[in-house]
Amino acid sequence: MNQEANIQPFTLIGRIDRSHGLDGEVKIIFEFDAPDILNELTVVYLRNERGDYFPARISNIRTEEKRNEISFFVQFEHIADRSAAEGLKNSGVYLETGFAENIIPRKDDEISLLHFDVYDINGEHIGVVMNIIDNAMQSILNISTSTGTILVPLVPHYVVEENIEKESVICQNLEELGGL
Repeated sequence: MNQEANIQPFTLIGRIDRSHGLDGEVKIIFEFDAPDILNELTVVYLRNERGDYFPARISNIRTEEKRNEISFFVQFEHIADRSAAEGLKNSGVYLETGFAENIIPRKDDEISLLHFDVYDINGEHIGVVMNIIDNAMQSILNISTSTGTILVPLVPHYVVEENIEKESVICQNLEELGGL
């Protein structure tokens, strides 16, 4: 297999929230907001306790709308009952990265801070944004420094300014995070 070292083979597309019913159906919370994409999914990947990815064939996808929220319920071929489904709770759901990039809509209008230089409010260079971790609560900047890495929540308490022209981010209060 000939892959670049920095390219991940799988992309997280959602998480299994809980089991639903007696037949092994699970509720999945997806990372994107385009339910019609689900029609193209027949196989996703899950991870075992060792961290290995394994294919999981989807036998049925069902949506349910309650209180202006759409829920997604998935039945995997290898899961036949509630106890097996319970074992998948909080597991990530993945697609092969190449396939995910083709079917998941991109947010082209969103500016990425990836590879921006990071400075403190005194102008001292701290590091470079190497990754942006998106989760339900807030985005987190993974900043590579000369002494390691630091995770900085993308909130006004820590991130004072994002300068697109200078490709820089100005931060404050980083000593509270204990990484410097």
